[in-house]
Amino acid sequence: MPTKSMGSFRRILGILVIAVSLLAVASLGLAQQKSEMVGKTAVEFALKDVLQGKDFSLSQFRGKVVMINFFTFFCGPCRDEMPDLNKIHHELQGQGLQTLGIALSSDPTQIRFLVKQLALDYPVLIGNDKVSEAYGSVAVVPTTFIIDKQGKIVQAILGTRKKEDFVKMIKPLL
Repeated sequence: MPTKSMGSFRRILGILVIAVSLLAVASLGLAQQKSEMVGKTAVEFALKDVLQGKDFSLSQFRGKVVMINFFTFFCGPCRDEMPDLNKIHHELQGQGLQTLGIALSSDPTQIRFLVKQLALDYPVLIGNDKVSEAYGSVAVVPTTFIIDKQGKIVQAILGTRKKEDFVKMIKPLL
């Protein structure tokens, strides 16, 4: 009997190794796709702010460094990162940084709750498939883009980063 259970264990282990390998390959593909956006002009968009319904467009921030953070309501790592993004917003907005959050695949009521709960002071916009596709079909959240004063994407970041890492990327552009 031990031989049969050992065979099942090996089979399950083999399936897990294949699954992890496929996820790693998929992640590399997504990272490659995002890195191909670096150096390109950021795509214009016009989206509504979740709290007041005010229209925001990327072009209104021309001449500023813009950090765009794509997230979803149910993304735990996104929520963990947002207080740091808010701190960065406060520390660097006077030096020419504009932070924007773009909520994807989320109910506006839930996003309003999240913005109030986390006391976010930067504009959080309701995203759509069009803006997601324009930025490489955002499939992993959080995904953050840093755009220079000329409107070029200089960083495409998959996953979370620490506050210090973001600041190191942003400060030289200000």
